[in-house]
Amino acid sequence: MAGLKEWLGPGRGDARLFLLYSALFHIGLLGMAEVLLNFYFVSLGHSPETIAFLQSLPRLAGFLTSVPVSLLTNRIGTRRVILHSTLGNAALFAMLVLLPSLPLLAVNRFLQGFLYGAQQIALAPLMVTLVRKDEQTGFFALHNVVSMAAMSFGSLIGGTMPTLMVSLFAGIAPAASVASVQTPFAYGAALVAAGLVVLVSVVPFLFVRGASAVVTTVQGIRAPAARTPWLYLTLLALPMLSFGFTGGLTFPFYNLFFRSRFTISDQLIGTILSIGWLGMALVPLANPLWEKRFGRVNTLALTMTIAAVAFLGLAFAPTLALTVIAFTVAISFRNVMQPLFQPMVLDHLPVELHNTIGGMSMVMWNIGWFAATAISGHLQNTFGFGFIMQVVAVGVLFTGATVVLIFRKRSRYLAASVLKEDRI
Repeated sequence: MAGLKEWLGPGRGDARLFLLYSALFHIGLLGMAEVLLNFYFVSLGHSPETIAFLQSLPRLAGFLTSVPVSLLTNRIGTRRVILHSTLGNAALFAMLVLLPSLPLLAVNRFLQGFLYGAQQIALAPLMVTLVRKDEQTGFFALHNVVSMAAMSFGSLIGGTMPTLMVSLFAGIAPAASVASVQTPFAYGAALVAAGLVVLVSVVPFLFVRGASAVVTTVQGIRAPAARTPWLYLTLLALPMLSFGFTGGLTFPFYNLFFRSRFTISDQLIGTILSIGWLGMALVPLANPLWEKRFGRVNTLALTMTIAAVAFLGLAFAPTLALTVIAFTVAISFRNVMQPLFQPMVLDHLPVELHNTIGGMSMVMWNIGWFAATAISGHLQNTFGFGFIMQVVAVGVLFTGATVVLIFRKRSRYLAASVLKEDRI
């Protein structure tokens, strides 16, 4: 892996600007907002079932729109897709606060899933153009460090934002207290602040010059005239189905999990989540070393097994300290999947299919996530979070097994044969 000085040194302008963009984006959208959003819904009076429904809608949107967005990305370019989706995500924070009725919250969450999915589809194909081929695993690992560290920082400050908002607007809201902090005004103002951070992330991205070209040809034929090997792409993306399911059962609800099990404050929950996100940043940093020692497939099998054991620990941990340790280990080793799986899949496909496999991966991920969040409210009320964590442990173990079955040894031969037969 390239050293930090090399990545941030001369000639790395696009890489530096992209990492800065990603850091700001993750602070706002996946750091601050993830701590606050469910609490905002609770303050509006919504039940766990309704919150689970709202949290499932982004994944439904991603499922319905990922493939069309991937085809659109081929036409207009990854850079435009990321720019427009980021601006749209920023605007949706204001909509959350200005239009808080349940139908419009549902529309908001659906649009957020569409825009976030578009950004994610375009992200990996853009990233592989910013560095040399032999640097891709290292760059994806470094990007994971930056984005997860940003989420950690965002979660840390996100838990303090409602109190800060009440203090800043003391003339409008009641004096700072637990009662006044846990109100739609306090959470809404904090969410608007998160949206402003997302908006600011656009500034460095405007100067990223890489990957602006549109894919127009496939082996000398214009892209619309080429037949896409959908069955093969579906097979490659299949591990993302169970990966999304395990994420959907847990990530939208970790704040509710810690509050319900230990009755702790928003600020402490934000601190705990930030510890977890920091672990998600640091553990995948070793991806290049593990890849060199074990190979990508075996590394994913090993780390998914460790994560599964930690999720079992999370189900039964009797104290807050042990729960935080199990939580950090579980999500950190599970997160090895994303920065390692993406370049592994792209490496098995020609460049003209990179956006399409991104869309197919998002379809799988969103199907799993949508199904999980749709039933999570019922599972929480009926069986509790302990049972959910046991289900997640099995799902994470299954994810590692599918990676081994699909990618070990035969994948390159399968890629060549399928692509040859399925192209015109």
